[in-house]
Amino acid sequence: MNHISENGVHGIISKITSLLPLIEKTDLTILTNILSELLKLCSVKSYSIQFTNLALRASKLVETILLNDVPFESGCKRLSEGISKMNDLTRMPDFRCPFPAENKEGPVAETATTKSDDIEQQDIVLEDAVDLVDKFIVSVQSVLEDLEGKALSLENGSSEELSAIKRILHTMKGEFGVLNLQVYASLIHQVEAAIEKNEFSSENMLRLKDILGKKILQFDNNRFPGIDDEERKYIFENLLHSLPEESQSPCPQSQSSNDFIGNQDTSLLSDFITESRDHINNAECLLLELESDRDKPEHLNSIFRACHTIKGVACFLNLEDVATLAHAVENLMDQARQKKITLNSALIDLLLGTMDCLKEFINNIELQIKGEPYKIPENYRSIMGRLRDAVSSDTAQPRKLLGEILIEKGDISEDMLENALQIQNQGDRRKIGQILVQEKNVPEKKINDALNLQKGLKLPKNVEETVRVPVARLDQLIDAIGEAVIAQSMLTADPAVKGSTSQSLHTKINQANMIMRQIQELSMSMRMVSVKSTFQKMARLVRDLSKKSGKQVEFMMDGEDTEIDKTVVEHIGDPLIHMIRNSIDHGIEMADEREANGKSQVAKISLKAYHKAGNVFIEICDDGRGLNKESILEKAIERGYCKPGDKLSDQEIYDFIFHPGFSTAKQITDISGRGVGMDVVKKNIDTLRGSIEIQTEKNKGTTFTIRLPLTLAIIDGMVVRVHDSLYIVPTLSIIETIAAKDEMIESVLNDQKMIRVRTDHLPLIYLSQLFGIKIKLDSQYIALIVEDALGKRAALMVDEIIGQQQVVIKNLGNGVINVPGISGGAIMSDGTVSLILDINGIIKNVVDK
Repeated sequence: MNHISENGVHGIISKITSLLPLIEKTDLTILTNILSELLKLCSVKSYSIQFTNLALRASKLVETILLNDVPFESGCKRLSEGISKMNDLTRMPDFRCPFPAENKEGPVAETATTKSDDIEQQDIVLEDAVDLVDKFIVSVQSVLEDLEGKALSLENGSSEELSAIKRILHTMKGEFGVLNLQVYASLIHQVEAAIEKNEFSSENMLRLKDILGKKILQFDNNRFPGIDDEERKYIFENLLHSLPEESQSPCPQSQSSNDFIGNQDTSLLSDFITESRDHINNAECLLLELESDRDKPEHLNSIFRACHTIKGVACFLNLEDVATLAHAVENLMDQARQKKITLNSALIDLLLGTMDCLKEFINNIELQIKGEPYKIPENYRSIMGRLRDAVSSDTAQPRKLLGEILIEKGDISEDMLENALQIQNQGDRRKIGQILVQEKNVPEKKINDALNLQKGLKLPKNVEETVRVPVARLDQLIDAIGEAVIAQSMLTADPAVKGSTSQSLHTKINQANMIMRQIQELSMSMRMVSVKSTFQKMARLVRDLSKKSGKQVEFMMDGEDTEIDKTVVEHIGDPLIHMIRNSIDHGIEMADEREANGKSQVAKISLKAYHKAGNVFIEICDDGRGLNKESILEKAIERGYCKPGDKLSDQEIYDFIFHPGFSTAKQITDISGRGVGMDVVKKNIDTLRGSIEIQTEKNKGTTFTIRLPLTLAIIDGMVVRVHDSLYIVPTLSIIETIAAKDEMIESVLNDQKMIRVRTDHLPLIYLSQLFGIKIKLDSQYIALIVEDALGKRAALMVDEIIGQQQVVIKNLGNGVINVPGISGGAIMSDGTVSLILDINGIIKNVVDK
């Protein structure tokens, strides 16, 4: 049992009281600190049971506030009231009365002597926590089922289940305490005491489960029924005075991370995993920038805050190893912020290695949620030792006092500070900041700003409130909006609506169309995320590979705030990794070779993203040796991809590198060279309806340009008719439309048609010929001047332009795949399906050939 002195308890409560005014909705760090202090009080068993129950209630209330299960303001108000009650209780004479479980007569004797019948038999009224009951009932039912399974396993000889049972009971006791169900919390506590004495068998646990399961379902009129003496005696009947030796399991000194994680709320862990990865990626990027420019104190603060946040949430989830590692990094960064140490290359290497260790922890937690064994990274202990060695032993420089800062800022006068100090000297245990706020000398926000300055932090900025929504639910919303768009277009095109003479009806239809378009655009923007996190990972990859290969490489990023559909971002990471690995291994030369060719010893690789013509372009450029066209062609002939006499364009030769297993490397390294990777790049990009182009010059470098659609769901299109079929041309690919007259059309070699548009001659593509449609001889053709992603232009010949329409892209299914010139389909207003043209594919397959 843990013991904290009375002064220690007063100190903890005083600390919590001082933190309460500092709680902010936009920064939950204070709440996690309060929870950590409350958990210390929950473990105290040398004071009254009422005090410990209040601590349990308060800790569970903090958890519900953190999980957004209760309104923030009312939750904080209830928390403040609970802490006040705890503070009052410490002044009561019976505060030092130990837990009843310490009574030698045991829990059964306690129930007979310490509980009055008039309280025990009454229903338990829930005060102000009715809003939690529904979730509570569902949660307890699930926990009771889990308890039943563990009890049965224990009965069958699985003694390791005892630790899990103790955790389940401890969690249940806390949840009962949050709802002020003291009778139930007391019952669970008696059960815990009996288990500690090895007197509670699996049969007793099953009886406990049956009684609680029945009681929980009897909730009515904001009341739970009480537990009478007969039910108590039934639960504690035939208590064991000693369990068989094989069933005895000593209470472990510490709870293994593996067991604990398996008993955690997976949604809470999932949020922690996602947020931690963001913090780690940002910290890595900032560390890489610090390596080249050490004079960036704001980066030190940002890395410190990232580690502080990870530590706070990890403490809340009892992930002690993660919290300890994050705290060690936090200490090192604090030393750097105070300029006691300088982050040299060795320390940055250590910190990047620590980030890798944190990532491994996060990955292992994610795998454990899926049922795999939890593992502590092998290098954890060595990294912890190195971090401890790196931290300076010097003590921190004394900080300015809060009152001094407030006076310097002009927030308070010296008389106000003197008055607050006198109040404190008279025995008031409140902090100076609390006294000043409660005496209405200064607003609470001024105190928070001064505290941040005292800690060396920048003043907090206004933070935009966000709500976490599962991606699956967001996808469902977008799909539903897509169907609504189709239904809206059908309504607009309905003959009964079109033929109506009611001006009011047409006005309302137009207004509904406008609103639906706004909803559609808003829904698509919800799926847009920046490529920043993906680019940051590439920065780390370049650094590590350059050190591994012994090459000096400078990495540059541009346009990392460019936004793209979330699905596209998720699939572009692997292609970028493969191309950068190839660039460093095959493209970039060693320093002496570069110097011999008149280049700088430091090579350059740049990653650039930008929007153009409704697409997102990502360019990977290096200033290396370039692709060897002759070697690629020789290898392609050797593999039978082409014949020696074939006339191939440079682009067609370079495209051979995307064939599976294709490699011109003379030796295989652990970075690349096996011919595995570039085919995956092409496959991933094709899956996203994108394309990749290569531009290279010998001894100058290579540029890979990836074109990706901005979104995979909705596009603006021009509906055109070719004979009796309708097609959709993406609006962003259309430059202009003209009426095609006979004198504008000319024939060139191989009967290829060209159309003269002012001073330019453009290739002419008849969609009727492309798709095998019968031509009407009397048709008056219209030419759509279109441009592909690389700026190549052509003219598409169609019979008629029907109009412009926003359409929902639909997959054509597995039966229709890889059709040149077609990117998908769309349901039209009359219910028919029209094909969406892929301008890039048409120009590539018709014009380029």
